[in-house]
Amino acid sequence: MILSILLCFLSIAWTKQDWKDCGPGKARFHLDLTWETGSPDGFAREMIHVNGQFPGPTLNINQGDAVEIVVHNHMPYNTTVHFHGIEQIGTPWSDGVPGLSQRPILPGSSFTYTWTAYQYGSYFYHAHSRGQIDDGLYGAITIKPSLEEPKSFGTIAKTQKDLDSLVKAEAEVKPLIFGDWRHVTSSETWELEQAAGIETACVDSLLVNRKGFVNCWSREDIQTFTSPPAKQVLGGLNYTDKGCLQPQVLIALFPGKSPTNISSLPKEIFEVCTPTNGSTAVIEVSLADNEWVAFDMISTAGFQTLTVSIDEHPLWIYAVDGRYVEPILVEAITLENGERYSVFTKLDKPAGDYKIRSSGIALAQIMSTTATLSYAGLVKQQKASVPYTNMAGGNTTADVAFFSQAQQKGFPASSPAKTVDQTIILGLVPAGASYLWSLNGTSYSMSLEDTSPLLFASPSTVHSNLTITTKNNTWVDLILNVTTPGQPPHPIHKHSNKGYIIGAGTTVFNYSSVEEALKYILENFNFENPPLRDTFTTPPSATGPTWLAVRYHVVNPGAFLLHCHIQSHLVGGMAMAILDGVDEWPEVPGEYEGYH
Repeated sequence: MILSILLCFLSIAWTKQDWKDCGPGKARFHLDLTWETGSPDGFAREMIHVNGQFPGPTLNINQGDAVEIVVHNHMPYNTTVHFHGIEQIGTPWSDGVPGLSQRPILPGSSFTYTWTAYQYGSYFYHAHSRGQIDDGLYGAITIKPSLEEPKSFGTIAKTQKDLDSLVKAEAEVKPLIFGDWRHVTSSETWELEQAAGIETACVDSLLVNRKGFVNCWSREDIQTFTSPPAKQVLGGLNYTDKGCLQPQVLIALFPGKSPTNISSLPKEIFEVCTPTNGSTAVIEVSLADNEWVAFDMISTAGFQTLTVSIDEHPLWIYAVDGRYVEPILVEAITLENGERYSVFTKLDKPAGDYKIRSSGIALAQIMSTTATLSYAGLVKQQKASVPYTNMAGGNTTADVAFFSQAQQKGFPASSPAKTVDQTIILGLVPAGASYLWSLNGTSYSMSLEDTSPLLFASPSTVHSNLTITTKNNTWVDLILNVTTPGQPPHPIHKHSNKGYIIGAGTTVFNYSSVEEALKYILENFNFENPPLRDTFTTPPSATGPTWLAVRYHVVNPGAFLLHCHIQSHLVGGMAMAILDGVDEWPEVPGEYEGYH
């Protein structure tokens, strides 16, 4: 108890946490948002800073804490903050989605979010207004588990000393935030897409813990690492010097009714790559502190899918999306947008520096960066560390072990109901142009962020192609049906509670329900301790349609968002509102309903 209070006081300078709340059961923070010039990758642009820094400070919380986060908007733009993966049980008004759970935080205004940390594990906070993640508003959340939470670390530990070391490492877990970066602001990106009539599926750099640089590949490397699926999509063309699909390829992949104007795009958006003198993140670890280290690997990427690895350091995955799993030993992990993996690695290599590798593997653009894991206070070895993955995110040898979601089993084990009360089949398709998307045939316009929140309305009056309506204490199947080929994997994030990923396939889902599908494709489903997540990534559909089945229990009445976490897809309309538990609709506290 004394240690936790001391740590709370020490964090005040970084998170503006109130000293009076450095007591048991409370966690109070202030987040000051400013619009300033920054240069994470060596290129200066206007961006969002949180408490004067980027990313924002890590919020350290104990499971069970009453959390209060006061956001002060000093920017010239409206904004909100969402707490990604936090289920908001009983507090749907603190979910941070404008037009759904709150009104926007206006320039010069403040807003107070309150929720209880019922969960433990790795989460993060980020902007949920338009595409402001791409402007830098995000930071890690670490919720320390209570002593009552069972752990499965005995699977990893060979001795009691190992076990003690693992418990200590988890208590001192370090965030590893992987992201991508654009040299234009989120509002400029949207304006460019509207003018050109295509999605600007190309970023400028990759970041690790806020640091990075523009890494321009040689033409030889681009040719070497162009994958067979990419060659098929390119159709005889090449990636640009920036490693991107050429704009005309995107138009061919996603033809629409709206006109296109590629000439309106600056050459720097897709074609020109100019190296920068950025910096490389160095994560220091010390054998004097512990023989093991724990990392919360978090993807805040607005666009890229990332493969990450640490040279010569296998990773024990012990939690996924903030929940313990039976430990899985891997050497590389593919991080989709919004996903979190908590990992242990043992510090048992010769003293030295080891590359942390992050490679963008989206078909639309190939790119890479590195950070450094450095053994502190020791004489370093001079030789280069040996990689598990190459610059394109592929395995360097045949025996490299990548994480497979099929391996994921929750700890303790849990399973969904065998039958459901409702099935909702959603068609993930472009909506008339390569920059417009839908979850159900209709684009979710960002102008809805400026309307009165659905949480404040009677749910009986809200029905549209953009809403899903459920009753409390029911089980619901969401079938994510990717019906047209050529689409990237879609990381669909569900606000509020998690869902079980019970099935997947590489055809169109031509069934009315999972119950019917089981008669024909039983082998495609798993109901025994299947993955339980808050982000569900559809299978790749480069050559044909695919589907994913997610089952969840309605336990938290309120208005929540279901959306693709690729920011250009969200801003382009790939979202729907879930009105959960309309028969037990919550009463919104006056201070939230009356906020303007």
